[in-house]
Amino acid sequence: MRIIAAVVLLGALSACAGGSEQTGDETTTSPLSIVEAQTKTCAEVRTGIDLFNAKDYAGTVASFEKAKVTAKVYATISEEPEADALLDAVEYYANLAPADYPEAARTSENFARNKAITLNQCASDGTSAGTPT
Repeated sequence: MRIIAAVVLLGALSACAGGSEQTGDETTTSPLSIVEAQTKTCAEVRTGIDLFNAKDYAGTVASFEKAKVTAKVYATISEEPEADALLDAVEYYANLAPADYPEAARTSENFARNKAITLNQCASDGTSAGTPT
């Protein structure tokens, strides 16, 4: 009987230990904390920025595609509007065709807005960086 009680207690504790969040009618579980999700997203965003600056636009898109995974987690588990803004920016860059990057960087208001979001949230030293241009 004690074994059954211990198993039930262990199961209940395991359910509480995960990063669960109630959102409407569904419960989402994330193995990442808010800080981890943001950190992983920003690491991939910075890689995408570096690839953009190297004019590797296909690599830029691939990097932002990778960033979408953790950006979605971050936006789901964080209540901050910045998390949603970062997800929107990451999705914009991931969905932009590689051939469209140079022109969009020069002329698109959406590109400029998302550039400000990604640079403000993901600058490596916590301050705004000057890339991509």
